[in-house]
Amino acid sequence: MTLQFERYAKVARYLDPQAEFAERAIPCEVRRDPLTGRSGRVAHVAGFHPHPVDFSGLIEATRVGCPFCPERILAVTPRFPPDLVPDDEGEGDGRVRRGQTTLVPNLAPYDEHSAVAVMSRDHYVPLDAFTPELLADAFAASIAYFRSVQRQPRTTYQLAFWNYLPASGGTQIHPHLQLFATDTPGNTLEEELAASARYFAAEGRLYWADLVREEARAGERMIAEGRHSVWLTSFVSQSLLADVLAIFPEQRTLTTLPDDALDEFCRGLSALLGRLAAQGIYSFNLAWFPGTPDREDVWLHARLSPRVYLTPRIWGTDTSALQHLYGEHFMVQTPEDAARGLRTIPRL
Repeated sequence: MTLQFERYAKVARYLDPQAEFAERAIPCEVRRDPLTGRSGRVAHVAGFHPHPVDFSGLIEATRVGCPFCPERILAVTPRFPPDLVPDDEGEGDGRVRRGQTTLVPNLAPYDEHSAVAVMSRDHYVPLDAFTPELLADAFAASIAYFRSVQRQPRTTYQLAFWNYLPASGGTQIHPHLQLFATDTPGNTLEEELAASARYFAAEGRLYWADLVREEARAGERMIAEGRHSVWLTSFVSQSLLADVLAIFPEQRTLTTLPDDALDEFCRGLSALLGRLAAQGIYSFNLAWFPGTPDREDVWLHARLSPRVYLTPRIWGTDTSALQHLYGEHFMVQTPEDAARGLRTIPRL
């Protein structure tokens, strides 16, 4: 069960009406994720680029009545009971605060312990304006919340994710993180944990250590490496435009992540978001994938997936039946090309 980067080149043929019906050969590719074995495709590559979308009208329209803006947030958001979030974690009012971030219970919870971290006082923060300090406050508040609720039963996994702007499925323009602690972490994380355990049992080594070592050797998908983190594009992405993985060697969970590692992540993420904005990306999903403190076969990692409208003039999303029903992702940009375009990120 050694680490393998499987890819299978294929060619589709048709008679092209734009070239007097001359035969054309169009390359495509099927890949398999080296951890889970799930397949993904590289297709639709020719000439794709994100089309600009003007969100200005939507931003202004949603300021009115936004529950996360400073003039409303304390009046319309709920508070945590003191047995869940003690007063010493916040301001004594059942909320957690760090810098500009205010963290409150989720009115529409995903699980028994579910929260929202409102990241800024500003209703809209452009993609390239998320400073390391703004990000650090949001994730530090999230970690403080998780440390409080992990005293409760059925909080084995602490999950944090971010939907930025409508193409990501975000329901508010005002930037915020979604958080929940649970004993049922969802299909993707469960699949990764099971596959990591199988690899460890078969090889006697960590998949994640082997992945980092092999990606560093090959260099095709590496973006940046710091003291605490390794950044690379995913061999099989869930995004059309290539996911970025941030892997934290020897770390297991967000609640045990050292402050220096969190600081490095926030600096790297701020730089990455700036680079994506320069490429025309305007929306993304980000999620953390933890293990548990007692597991030796998993390293904490985060995955960022750029999101776009495939056809903005009719609000065509980038998720079709292929992804949603078949569970088959496809990429219009290879992860190798994406990595080359992101290596201008400053050294961490």
